[in-house]
Amino acid sequence: MLPVDLQILKYIFFEKPIYHYKIKPYLKWKSYGNLQRQLQTYEPDFEIAKKNLNEVDYTIFDLETTGFLPEIGHEIISIGAVRIHGLDSCYRKKLHQVIRPIRPVNKQTLRLTGLTKERLKNSSPFIEGFQNFLDFSEGSILVAHPAKFDMRFLQAMLKRWKLPAYHPQVLDSHLMAQWLFPDIKHQLDPLLKHLGIEKRERHHALNDAIMTSELFCHLMRLTMNEGINTAEDLQNQLYKK
Repeated sequence: MLPVDLQILKYIFFEKPIYHYKIKPYLKWKSYGNLQRQLQTYEPDFEIAKKNLNEVDYTIFDLETTGFLPEIGHEIISIGAVRIHGLDSCYRKKLHQVIRPIRPVNKQTLRLTGLTKERLKNSSPFIEGFQNFLDFSEGSILVAHPAKFDMRFLQAMLKRWKLPAYHPQVLDSHLMAQWLFPDIKHQLDPLLKHLGIEKRERHHALNDAIMTSELFCHLMRLTMNEGINTAEDLQNQLYKK
């Protein structure tokens, strides 16, 4: 594999123009225009962050990608999400969206995710997959582990597709774990083991979202035991200096 600096140069001067050429036909789709208008008028729900943590909806999600650097053309190839209301249920609604990439996916990524070239070829393009996720998560607070990575990837993909930015209310379960369990490694696997949460097959977007939702429920109960009762208060705790 090329060093990162050479990958960047390769992407800028060779792959990026090809990528833009390949997505050009999609920009004329009706679904593209609908998504563009929806994002242009999208406004984050600040009021939801002021409600009691046990009275709002959460969409816990995970992305499977072709790499860690969307800035050099790595893509989202699947989204898994679980929507819950408060702490009543960790599996109220589920979404598993496979996304057709523009660039070829290497064998290592296919083995890791369990996806096949045929399934990717027959799946929806990013604009339709993201639209499904947007509809699924509407009116909820997004949760990811770590949210910084997943939100960065989503924003980079939207920018690459010449779409407006997306700024929902977000909670980071990784930061919650750092705060609540300072002496434990904060990756998903050590936390699942520590809390006795059943481990499912990893690097499957929906499985990872389900496990993260179970982790999030544990973290939420501990958070409320600390006297924090709104997402706004929790954000202040997690990001205080």
